[in-house]
Amino acid sequence: MKNKTNLRCLILLVLGVISITSCKKEFNVGNPEEKNLSNAVVIENGYLKFRDQKAFDSLLSILVKPENLNSKPKELRYFKSYKDIFLEIEKQYEAVNSSKSFDDFKDKYVDLVTVRSDSSLIYKFGTPLSALFTNGYGEVKIGDFTTVYTKDQRMVSYKGNHKSEEQVNNIKTTDAKAGVFVSDILKSVSVATTENTYGPTTTAAIKSELYYNEDGKRRLFVDLWKENTPRTDGSWTPSETPSIVHYYFTSRQELKKTFGGWRTNETDYYFSNLNYTYTFKSFVSTTPTSYNFNLPNYSVGNATGTIIIDIGTQEGVAMGIYGTGRFYSGGVPNAPSFNVPN
Repeated sequence: MKNKTNLRCLILLVLGVISITSCKKEFNVGNPEEKNLSNAVVIENGYLKFRDQKAFDSLLSILVKPENLNSKPKELRYFKSYKDIFLEIEKQYEAVNSSKSFDDFKDKYVDLVTVRSDSSLIYKFGTPLSALFTNGYGEVKIGDFTTVYTKDQRMVSYKGNHKSEEQVNNIKTTDAKAGVFVSDILKSVSVATTENTYGPTTTAAIKSELYYNEDGKRRLFVDLWKENTPRTDGSWTPSETPSIVHYYFTSRQELKKTFGGWRTNETDYYFSNLNYTYTFKSFVSTTPTSYNFNLPNYSVGNATGTIIIDIGTQEGVAMGIYGTGRFYSGGVPNAPSFNVPN
């Protein structure tokens, strides 16, 4: 039986201001001292350490509340997320106006951002969602497990003492008995109708579109993501432990500059007639359950950076998602519907 539930739209735009030093080796990605943010989360060695999965889920729900669009929740006031760092680097990129300054910029931030062939910037590691709760090294700890989003687009989770970047990079395969799990972060343009996702499996942008305005000087990226969050309060046995699957959209506009190619710029974002249905199968019932997300009309004004529209989170086996809706912006007002076939 299909159970349709209207889910509240959660729009996320995290704006942060951090201080970046003049040398990449001096870049401050976190306070090494432990700070108590609440009784459920602390800053440890520059990354967030959550007491358990429930504490992580609770803070994530705070991050995606509309009232936190332009400010951080108090739990994170001392924490510099990867998103904060990336936004400040983007601001510095606006001052690049020569070949020399461009080369200096790339060298300075080679470990933190990727400069694409068209000179636009993208995350060096992780996803738009993970950038909210990971530090400048892609790290977060939930319960007994530390998860690292690596520069080669993997997600490595392990138990035990904190590992260096070199040690994490040397982990290549999953070893469940040792408490080590490795998965990939992929980007594709098709949506699977059946997605059997147990434990720490693949995270992906399962559909992407790129829209341009009439003069080709502004463009809008729209991506549909399926984020698999590994459970850290269970046995991790694939036959017993499902994934916590999070569907969300991202929307981001860029402006073509005279020098330096494409840059993220301030604009208004619009969302019209979003209607998407996703299906899950739980372990307490063999009958799949469908959930409907519907957003007739919404806008976010004067925004810089990626906007996240949270579709919903469920635990179980994701069976697929389909639907349609329009994502457009002040610079790209005529973008067509974003269709996800059934």
